[in-house]
Amino acid sequence: MFKKRKKMKRIILLLVAAITVVACGKGDDKNESNTKKFNPPAWIQGTWLDSNNIGYKFEVNDFCVIVPTQEICYNQGIFATEVTDVKEEKTDNTYKVSFRLSNATTYIYEFKKKSDTQIIVTTPYKELTKK
Repeated sequence: MFKKRKKMKRIILLLVAAITVVACGKGDDKNESNTKKFNPPAWIQGTWLDSNNIGYKFEVNDFCVIVPTQEICYNQGIFATEVTDVKEEKTDNTYKVSFRLSNATTYIYEFKKKSDTQIIVTTPYKELTKK
């Protein structure tokens, strides 16, 4: 009887320890700051548009898509809490960013520097001019 009780205490202790580790994991931390999800390189920061005023805007800590009637920024406004899994690859002349929106759709963008005033969007291919 004593051995069964001692064994049961160990099992309960292990279960409590396992629950504590899972409950205290950092994966569900809702207090993380959203201010640095995107961090585009300095060479691409600014507004880049095609002849139809469609393009992108890069800020120190944001990435925006520009269409003629609106600007959709992913680190602020209605999408700020919906953007997850941001991944960036940066060099002196390329910037690739991918992210998930509402844990459903993954967006991937790749930009290449053509000159100080022009960039190329690789998919679909488009040349944009800095404004």
